Amino acid sequence: MIFVILVAAGIILIVAAGSFLIQSKKDSFEKALALAAMGNYVDSRILIRDILDSNPSNTRAHFIMAKIYAMEGDYNNEAKHLDKIKKIGNFDKEISEVAVSNRIADIYYQQDLYEEAVFHYSDTLSVDPDNLEACIRIGFMAIGQKEFGIADKFLSRIPDEKIKMPALLIGKGVVAGILRKGDPRTYFQKAFEEDPTSSVGGFLYAVSLSRAGEHDEAIRVANSVVDVVTDEYVRYTLFQFIMLEFILKANWNEALKHARLCMEIARNNGWKQEMIDSDFHFALVAVNMGRLEDASEYLIEAESERVDDDRIIELANYKYQVETKRLELGKVSKSGFLPEQELGKLFTELFPVERYYEISGLKSSKSFHIKGIIDEEGNKIVIDVNKIGISAMDHYRSLKGVDFKNLCVKVVLALNYTVSREIPNKEGDGVNFQGLNKTDKETRALFKFRKWKDAKISDIFLRDTLGQVKDLGLDKAFIIGDADFTEGARRFLADNPSRLSVLYGRDLEELLKKALKSQG
Repeated sequence: MIFVILVAAGIILIVAAGSFLIQSKKDSFEKALALAAMGNYVDSRILIRDILDSNPSNTRAHFIMAKIYAMEGDYNNEAKHLDKIKKIGNFDKEISEVAVSNRIADIYYQQDLYEEAVFHYSDTLSVDPDNLEACIRIGFMAIGQKEFGIADKFLSRIPDEKIKMPALLIGKGVVAGILRKGDPRTYFQKAFEEDPTSSVGGFLYAVSLSRAGEHDEAIRVANSVVDVVTDEYVRYTLFQFIMLEFILKANWNEALKHARLCMEIARNNGWKQEMIDSDFHFALVAVNMGRLEDASEYLIEAESERVDDDRIIELANYKYQVETKRLELGKVSKSGFLPEQELGKLFTELFPVERYYEISGLKSSKSFHIKGIIDEEGNKIVIDVNKIGISAMDHYRSLKGVDFKNLCVKVVLALNYTVSREIPNKEGDGVNFQGLNKTDKETRALFKFRKWKDAKISDIFLRDTLGQVKDLGLDKAFIIGDADFTEGARRFLADNPSRLSVLYGRDLEELLKKALKSQG
């Protein structure tokens, strides 16, 4: 009997001691948070470290420590303690895996550490596949890297009827437009209705209306955006768009008026390329209307700046033939040129589907290798954030000297050419090679490798390249470098498809992977 009493007393003491320890820890947590709330972060952390020293896997202690660092504004250390909770893997209702992963991801996202953000948001989605924050964030990061297929995998998880956020509507509209998947107009319309003061939403809606053939409504919406926009380049682009809408409606007076507005903005801001473009557009509309004298000054200016531009030369010749009565206005010239036909091409040249992306402003200012973390289907492919690799394009940019040249030679070989010699490169960052086609020994080409990042290729660069091709007695040129194009460059490429090839974006990434694989 005495033994039973002693055992029972022992159990009571153990339970009491356990309760005391639990209460003591609870009191320490509350005291630590109270000290942190008063700004005494050092003492508050000392209390929690005492607990962690005796039990490094105490999830609650790590959680309180993370809270203290958050109150102090030390978000990196907050993330470190939350990451320790993830590694311990002991979650409850208050400390859930989704909440912890999302908070870590948000900390990294706010610091533009996108690889880490995608990594942790992917962990969230492994537990909660339709988590709103994770789907939106990964979707937008993918859009920022022009990975529209990946973006669609995540943004499509969000039901359209639940979306009221204009930015999200714009993102889904851009993806729908670029992938030719669904009608982007419905998203842009809703975004504009949610925020009528948004120049981005309004402009995108106007462009989508035009593509649907609703030109009067497109002009109305675009004009409403002109009233609120403050950026001069956006205003220029809007007037250019409205000019094109009036061209499509054959309202030549209004088209000429807006062409003049574009010229004025370009001149006031000293934008050389835009000045030439707007001069040409004004002259093209004026000649089509028979207002030859109005076209003269601006056509001369455009021709003097782009002496090799075939369309400007054709327009000047057409105007001269009409003036000298050798050709009746409105008739096709012997070379096949007709102003009205050229005007009809402008909209698709200046506002292709890809322009949705440019207008949206969703391109990220920082590039990162999202496909090093998740695949095309949106599945996570790395288990350690430290194992995330760099893209083939970033590797290409990082190489120097002989290593860079060796990779470029491998790219030339992958394009079915052999390198015959190196051509001096006066532009600095990159290398030029002359190559011989392995199949057709008569075809020789210039290869220009550049380490561009967030650059735009101009028609001037392309013209200079073709000038080099001519001077060297070659047949064509390959330009290898990741860049976008100015409108003039797009037109020039379209006019010279057999003489110029530009390798960029996904095509370049795949070509570099092939070359790197052969290089070992």
